[in-house]
Amino acid sequence: MTMLSDAATAPAPYYSQGLRARFNIDRVRLEQADVDARLNGGKCADIEYEVDEAKYRARSTARVKAGGLPTSVPDGWPTKLSGPLVWTSNSFPSEDEYVYHLTPSDKTEILAALAFFKSHNLDSQKVTKYLFPLPDLGPILSGICNDIYLGKGFHIVRGLDPDDYPLADLTAIYLGLSSYVASRRGRQDQRGSMLIHVMQRGDQSAESTLHDSIYSSDKPFHTDTVTDTLCLFTQELASSGGRSTFASAWTVYNELAATRPDLIHTLGSPDWPFDTYGRDPPFYRRALMYFHDHRLITSFSRRLLVGHAPFTPRSKAIPGLTEAQAEALDAVHFIAKKHEIKPRMERGDIRFVNNLGLLHRREAFENVQGSKPRHLVRIWLNNDEGMCWNLPRPLRLAWARVFDDDFEEEGSDKRGRYWDYAPLRHPVTGRVLNTGGSCD
Repeated sequence: MTMLSDAATAPAPYYSQGLRARFNIDRVRLEQADVDARLNGGKCADIEYEVDEAKYRARSTARVKAGGLPTSVPDGWPTKLSGPLVWTSNSFPSEDEYVYHLTPSDKTEILAALAFFKSHNLDSQKVTKYLFPLPDLGPILSGICNDIYLGKGFHIVRGLDPDDYPLADLTAIYLGLSSYVASRRGRQDQRGSMLIHVMQRGDQSAESTLHDSIYSSDKPFHTDTVTDTLCLFTQELASSGGRSTFASAWTVYNELAATRPDLIHTLGSPDWPFDTYGRDPPFYRRALMYFHDHRLITSFSRRLLVGHAPFTPRSKAIPGLTEAQAEALDAVHFIAKKHEIKPRMERGDIRFVNNLGLLHRREAFENVQGSKPRHLVRIWLNNDEGMCWNLPRPLRLAWARVFDDDFEEEGSDKRGRYWDYAPLRHPVTGRVLNTGGSCD
């Protein structure tokens, strides 16, 4: 019998040794252990990934009736936010306010930029804005960058036809265009996947059929936890449904500040337990909302907080959410849904979303058998040229893990960068192996 070593059976490290030293993580873990010892005796809230409005309303009524809730926002936080990031469903009567339509001359310029890049004989992921020169379109994309970080927080570039280009060229094009908004691209999972294909598994096994049924249902509002700009390239549309919708976290904040400021205290408290799914440490704690450097930053994945049964249930023996946290999480969803915008989707769209100031979700969809399935390509972008907002320390650690950390000297900690231009599929069943269910 072959005996496995302790190293072989130990959980994979969530942080590299370099990050542990740089951010003094071991000391923080000791402090969190003391917090956990005090919190674990409490009863956990009954909350799941799918939002249950009846449970939310009952929980909210019970907590308000019990009384004793804070009646003002936390010290140093604003009573009301203002600026272009404060908007509602009716703020943009025309999609021309957030869609840039590529012109024939733009497309000609893109082909010239592609030819210039290909003359360097580099793989598609090596493209940068300097290797993809766009003398006329580039300034327009830089303006979109300003809109993402300083304006309303979202924009769509429309007009590419995915069928017009070989896959490697298409990848170089959407990465080249996105590099004008933000140039650094991050790892989206422990493996080091740089492109995540957001789609169903697609094979006919019972497990995948159940997975795809659950996957295609409505999704709650969230952010992708570790990126300042979320970029989504629309390769294929669903047969019906499947719109990606956006809502302003700043608008959500203003409504909470006016009606339930106690929930802002909860959202801003650094004791939310994020599941790392079997890694070491098994979870970490931080806040969901920050008011930092005069900006509101919101960052959370509902799956990491409550799990998504049956395929990624919450890990056992780690803290659950409190009643206050459960109410706050659902309140964010329902307020965001009230103010959401639902832009049209077309094949070839490139969507840019400020992932620090906006929330997003996806509506339910259906793929008709025999048609091409809904397929988006997700990229996590970081603008390191002065546009990314200043981040609080817990988010600086998260960004470092995704955008900075190469695990170069870590031996077993080392992870690479994998650029899967097309979805990875099982060689026999055709099942898509790495779909976009995770926000890390």
